[in-house]
Amino acid sequence: MSFESEEADQFGHRKLGGIGDRVAAALKHLSPKFNQGRRVNVISQRLGYLVRSGDPDALDSIVPMAFGNLALDLIDSGTSGQLVSVHNGRYGNVPLDVIIDAKKVVDVAKYYNTERLRPKYKAFGDLPLFIMTSDA
Repeated sequence: MSFESEEADQFGHRKLGGIGDRVAAALKHLSPKFNQGRRVNVISQRLGYLVRSGDPDALDSIVPMAFGNLALDLIDSGTSGQLVSVHNGRYGNVPLDVIIDAKKVVDVAKYYNTERLRPKYKAFGDLPLFIMTSDA
C-alpha cells in the first residue's frame, strides 16, 4: 500500500494515495530497457485534481479500476502500443496513434450548457456515455 502522508483521520487511518506517482517513476526508469534505450516521459495525474461537477459517483470507482485491469491484461498478453478505451459504451483498446492522428474537439455549444456547467443530456441521443472525440 502507498500512503500519501503520515497524517491520520479521526479514526487513525492514514490517507492512501501516491501509487500513481510511484508507477510513473518506475515506468520512466524502466522504459529505456524496453524502448531501444529511449526514456519515456510519463505524466501522473491525481484524480482528485480533475475538474468535477459534484461528489464522486459509482463510475468514478468502476472505470479507473476497469482501465487499470485492462491495461494489466494488455501487459500480460505482451501487447504494446495500445490505449485502453471506451468505445460505444464498451471497454476495449485502440492503437496509440488514435490520440495523435488528428486534432479532436468536442462541440461545446452543441453538447454543454455553459451557463449551468453541465451537459445537454438530450443532445447526446444514442451517443456513448463518454464523449471524448469529435463528431467526425
